[in-house]
Amino acid sequence: MKKICILLLLISNLIWSQNNKIQGVVKDSETFQPIPYVNIYSENELKNNSTGSISNENGEFTVINNKSKIVFSHINYETFSIESDGNLKEILLKPKNYVLDEIVISNEKPKDYLKKIIKLSKNKIDKNTLLKGYCREIVKVNNEYTKYSDALVDYYIKKGNGKANLVLGQHRALKSNNLINEDDKSIGNDNSPINVKDYVKNAYSFETIEKLLKSDDYEFERKIMKEANGDEYEYIGIIPNEESDEMLNKGYVIIDPKSKSILEFKIYTSENHLKNAKTINLLIAKAKRNNILVWSKFKIINNQYILIYSKKQVGMYIKMGKKVDHNFDYASDLFVYEFKNNVEIPDNGYSKKTLFEAGNSFTDNFWTKYNIFPLSENEEKFINSIQQK
Repeated sequence: MKKICILLLLISNLIWSQNNKIQGVVKDSETFQPIPYVNIYSENELKNNSTGSISNENGEFTVINNKSKIVFSHINYETFSIESDGNLKEILLKPKNYVLDEIVISNEKPKDYLKKIIKLSKNKIDKNTLLKGYCREIVKVNNEYTKYSDALVDYYIKKGNGKANLVLGQHRALKSNNLINEDDKSIGNDNSPINVKDYVKNAYSFETIEKLLKSDDYEFERKIMKEANGDEYEYIGIIPNEESDEMLNKGYVIIDPKSKSILEFKIYTSENHLKNAKTINLLIAKAKRNNILVWSKFKIINNQYILIYSKKQVGMYIKMGKKVDHNFDYASDLFVYEFKNNVEIPDNGYSKKTLFEAGNSFTDNFWTKYNIFPLSENEEKFINSIQQK
């Protein structure tokens, strides 16, 4: 009888957790267009060192209904909160109207100011910290999906330097069923060049921004933006030299002026410089970088400076002999859903470069619980086509 009661309790908890999940979409209240990468959290979550969730590129989101106020936050929209009653199918956010939006006039150059902010942000990891996250990698060849992998990941960050030891939890790896001939096999063995062990370290090191700061091909524009409610932040635009014949990037850095912390940065290939992509000769191949995207978001939770989202994307053209003459696209997403302080750093961790190399090892459908980025229609079709065969 006792065993039956325990079983019924487990089933009840499972049903409750499934029914307790809320899905919806965030849209602009004026254009009704989806808003990607909106921060979503509940008041209860922040008290428990949870980071909340983020809407995907189509504005779609998934949250747990824990009977508390749900908050929707985006740098370009007014913050919106609503009681969690299970009915959040469509959330409309109003674009912000700034009472102050002007360039900062200062004796300190924006470039020098940004260097100082990076130095301050690097020093904010003052405890050995565990970031618990959901991570995924996607490989496409000639705009067709070839590989999809995801996993639960634990990044143990060392105090002071942001270097992390990665411990892998449950994981899965999916490969296209269409890779059947010899040419396909040669490209099917290709994994992401982005090292999963370095996702967190690279985000906290801000090395992508620092590389641009060392170049004479960029200007930096510092602005102060203040809302009607008194909230303000600093925005530093990264502007490439339009006359350059190099393939340059553009982007922005958002800074909290109170804590002098970087809250978000996004660096991506300038549309006007895509034409400058150059093919380089390697030992056994030719390669050309088509595009790049590096994007990280941070949040200050309970006085801790926490990475909550990191995205990397690289597009490459590779020609190798007669078998490989393709465009490759690699993308990775890391969402941190919880953190813990004062943890012991394990001696050993995951040693491989990509999630796909770990293969399949899972006891439940972990991706339905922890993946807060609802899959796109094409991603779902790809995964379903593999699982059904």
